Amino acid sequence: MAALLLAATAVAAASAMAPTLGTAVVTGGSRGIGAACSMRLAAMGFGVVIAYRSDEAAAAAVCEAIRATGGLAHACRADVSVESDVLALFTFADTCFDGAPLRALVNNAGILGPSGVDLAAAGGVEALAQIMAINVGGPMLCCREAERRMSTAQGGSGGSIVQISSGSANIGTPLLYAASKGALNSMTVGLVRPFGQAGIRINTVSPGMTHTDMVDHLASSFDMSQVPLGRMGAPAEVANAVAWLCSDEASYVAGANLRVSGGRPPGTLIG
Repeated sequence: MAALLLAATAVAAASAMAPTLGTAVVTGGSRGIGAACSMRLAAMGFGVVIAYRSDEAAAAAVCEAIRATGGLAHACRADVSVESDVLALFTFADTCFDGAPLRALVNNAGILGPSGVDLAAAGGVEALAQIMAINVGGPMLCCREAERRMSTAQGGSGGSIVQISSGSANIGTPLLYAASKGALNSMTVGLVRPFGQAGIRINTVSPGMTHTDMVDHLASSFDMSQVPLGRMGAPAEVANAVAWLCSDEASYVAGANLRVSGGRPPGTLIG
């Protein structure tokens, strides 16, 4: 019992500490690429707020893994397609880690949606609206809230935003998912100048086929000969690119779309 109380006290003390690099918010941070980004940013010295939509246990597990290595993390439930949830998420982040300023945002939350043209058509406008609300509307809302906190014109200290897109934007499949990622890319290009003038660097990372829950079921149909490195990627490899873009080493990088695809060129189809 004494050991448990001591451990709980240590976690509470760590949570109250101010992180070296400020606060980072990672949406969809409870699994896959998002979890890897959360752990990598925490290892760099960020206090990480892990936003999750439904899997509380997974988010808690990522927090515990971060704390076990001396990092700082909290979890917050938020559906990024719901504006009130996004407002609550960033208000929560304001209170974490002894009020450390927000310095990084990773917009990772997303859904795949219907994977076939027939299924997408059958879903109609409702299916399109759902995937756009999460994959485009969510990042837009999060960018707005991040800008309000990071903008040097509003008393912030600047920061970095990384949008997790996909190579699907270049190949048009899965249909609705690809359309949403194309829209995300376009939105990001439009934000580079106004955000840059406010001390905020915004960039995109476009993973190729990566081992995650979202795409592992497609692995058997994927022609690995399309990938010069001959394999699928790991979430940690995507997270390394995100971490670099959030670091001072990328201080002159804005508006980039960094492909993490093992050399797989744009426009190559699965199979």
